[in-house]
Amino acid sequence: MDISTIFVLASGTFLRFVVFIWIPNLSHVMDQFSLFATPINSYISLTEGIYLLSNGLNPYQQGEIIHHPPILLKFFAILKNFQIDDNFNTTIFYSILDLVICLQLIKINKLLNGNDGYSSLKIACFYMFNPFTILTSFAKSTYLINNLFVMSTFSALIKNQLDVSIILLSFSTYLTYYTWYLLVPICYWRYQNEKTVSSIIKSILLFISSITILFGISYKLSNNSFNFINLCYLTIIQLKKITPNLGLWWYFFTEIFDSFKYFYLSVFNLYSFILVLPLCTRFIVPNDKMKVMFVSWIIIGITNFAKPYPIFADYSLFYSSVFLFKPYFKYLKISPITMYAALFVVFLQSPSYYIVWMVLSSGNANFFYAVSLTLGLVSSVILSDFVWAFLKDEYYLKQKEINNGKEIPETSLTQI
Repeated sequence: MDISTIFVLASGTFLRFVVFIWIPNLSHVMDQFSLFATPINSYISLTEGIYLLSNGLNPYQQGEIIHHPPILLKFFAILKNFQIDDNFNTTIFYSILDLVICLQLIKINKLLNGNDGYSSLKIACFYMFNPFTILTSFAKSTYLINNLFVMSTFSALIKNQLDVSIILLSFSTYLTYYTWYLLVPICYWRYQNEKTVSSIIKSILLFISSITILFGISYKLSNNSFNFINLCYLTIIQLKKITPNLGLWWYFFTEIFDSFKYFYLSVFNLYSFILVLPLCTRFIVPNDKMKVMFVSWIIIGITNFAKPYPIFADYSLFYSSVFLFKPYFKYLKISPITMYAALFVVFLQSPSYYIVWMVLSSGNANFFYAVSLTLGLVSSVILSDFVWAFLKDEYYLKQKEINNGKEIPETSLTQI
């Protein structure tokens, strides 16, 4: 790694550290906005859980306040020495967390693209000084830990360490639930390479075994109770906390009658998963790491606006990984700069509309939900554009093979 990249990484880490020291209450201020926190992943609720633990109380038997998994809660309790206020350990941890994620992203880019991808310096600059990642870090979102596990899963996947990637994925699923969708492309790619059903069974059993061990540890940490499953996972699936957020669920479920609630819950949960298998069967081919990574990335993008409680950290993971797919950029109809400009405008509007509605009381829920709809629209346009670019790249590569390696002129797929 060259000196310029090291300087950028060190500068980004130092920036986070200085801000944490300079404005120690920044995370608690940002936690008030639904862009950075929901009842499921709120940093304030995490500190409430630590307070309960420090007083000998079981956080998972004290109402429905804590929705963080027991292992995560215990980890932060030890990190903060069972104190509510942040300490030096927490500051160092969050300062370094983004650095490790960026290093994983650089490693994945090298493994995936070699010398044909973007340079490590550009990847480091984009991640460490991206407003989305910086704000997510300042909010001290626990989802950053999940982002690290997802990046580590991708790194192991590209290195053909499939068992390791599945174990890492189980940790990510334990933290945020929806990342278990990525098990489908991993299993399908393994089946494509090994051509045996036993490989799929082995992967699923390994995943279930890892989750079971994590649940067993959580059972002990929560005083021999499985109530954490209801609080951490069923709350998400059943949308028990209907509060404004960047997602599309909350507004809809405030309007429908209770008698239709479970029908629409099943529909919305199915919608977030229904495209996973078709994407895998259509795009994944044996021994092609780029395609399995692309499908996994698309699944993350779909899940971001199809899940009930999305926050900034989810979009940070997705849009930080976009530059891994440089080969498809030349076929995009919308430039990446335009994409990010649209996203930046939407995210700038979100706190304004939220304050107008919730603080100034001069608007209504339609103000903020319009931002959620716009964000979903922008995200879906970006996803469809990349899928289109993928299809065009696939077509031209096939035509090149048919023509014995000769380049063919770029034509619209609609003319084929």
